[in-house]
Order: sequence, then C-alpha cells, then structure tokens
Amino acid sequence: MDQIVLINGEIYDDRRFLRTLMFGEGVFETFRFNGDLPSRIKKHYARLIEGAKLLKIPEIPYEDFIYHIKQAVEKSDQKDLYVKVLLLSEGNTDYPLIPYKSNIMVVVKPFKPFPKERISLTLSPFRVHSSNPLLRVKTTNFAEKVFAKRYAKDKGFDDAVFLNENGEITETTSANIFWIKGRFMYTPSIDCGLLPGITREAVITEARKQGFNVVEGRFYLNDIKDADLIFVTNALNGIIRVGKFDFINQEDN
Repeated sequence: MDQIVLINGEIYDDRRFLRTLMFGEGVFETFRFNGDLPSRIKKHYARLIEGAKLLKIPEIPYEDFIYHIKQAVEKSDQKDLYVKVLLLSEGNTDYPLIPYKSNIMVVVKPFKPFPKERISLTLSPFRVHSSNPLLRVKTTNFAEKVFAKRYAKDKGFDDAVFLNENGEITETTSANIFWIKGRFMYTPSIDCGLLPGITREAVITEARKQGFNVVEGRFYLNDIKDADLIFVTNALNGIIRVGKFDFINQEDN
C-alpha cells in the first residue's frame, strides 16, 4: 500500500511540502523591500544557497529567486514590505533520503518597524552548541528559537540571547549582537555558533572605515557588563540599541 496522509481526517494529496513539514528541511531569507530590492540581495541569495547545499536541497538560479520575489511584491498594494523567501524540499518522506526537488515560497506583508527605540534582552533558558552547523544558516527548523523567544516574552523582554556550551555569548533569536567600549567594537566570532548576518558584515565593514578596532572573538557575560553601548542587528530592522539586558541597564547611558 502506498503512503497515506490525512489532515483533520481528510486525505492529503499534495505532498510537496511534507519533508519540510516533518523535518524542518527548508531554508529561508528575510529582508525589507522598500520600493526596490535591498542592495545586498545577492548576499541573501548566496546564503540561501549555502543553506540549501548543507541540507542537500536542490538549488534555484538567481534569476528565479529574483523573479519570484518581484512577482510576489507586485501583487501587494504596499511599497514598504517584509519579504520572506523560503526554499522548501520535496521528496520521499524517509528522512535520510535526499530531496529530489525544491519549491520556492515567498511571503510578503506590510513592513512594521520595531516599535521601540531600544530592545530589552534576557538570557535563553538553554544553551546552543557551537559545533551545530545549522546555527550558521537560516533553516525552517526554528523551534528552539520560537521556544526562547516565547520565554523572553513571558518574562517581559523582547528577545533572548543564547550562550553556547562554553558560556560564550552568541546571538539573539533573530539578530547578531555588538557592544562598544571606547574605540573598540566587539562581536562574537562565528566559531561560537551563530548566523553570519548580512547586516553584521556591513556593520563590521563600516565600523572599520570609521576607525573602530573591531574584535570578533569569544566573549562571556562579564565582557559585556561595562559596555558603553550595546546593539543588535538584522536585515529587517538594521541597528537597534539595547536598553536592558537583565543584569545590565543601558537606559541611562
């Protein structure tokens, strides 16, 4: 007998997305489309393909990537949009097997900027492991970040910061983290187990142009306590200053 899938008791015949649904086997990129494609769109495509290669999801050409984004945004009556592009796997539902096809999904909705001038952070209730290769790409296997984000919200914070197995700072559930002391700017190294953010790269480049000594390394909570300024970055909201980080109060700085 062939595989049978029921959803709410009804036979489910369209099985294209079952591998992604069952295993979190998909990759995605998010960015802001404000009247045009972002200047770093090729970097988003490159990172999407890097994640696809890791999960052995068939790649799509850059031209198709752009075509589907433009097709989606043209259907919206808004100019300033949140865009999420997903590459979803298709194939046999035996999980070790390699998917034989990919499907592209594009989600667009009105962009809503972060509603506060400063973000509040707490620590995640669990740690990540720096050897996990999935931390370095954006996959649809997002449950641990959902769990940590909900934990932060329940405590009255905006987001959670992950520590790795060594107690080193890595990132938040949705952003890279930086802090400044004098003319030094610090951010965790990718080796700590974090996403190499596209905005992270841009901030590092610009900071060096402005004369900052940028240090990418392994840092602990004590290293951030006496910072002059803490901020987080991502492709949707750019740079957001941190106002509160549990044991650090930046509100008066």
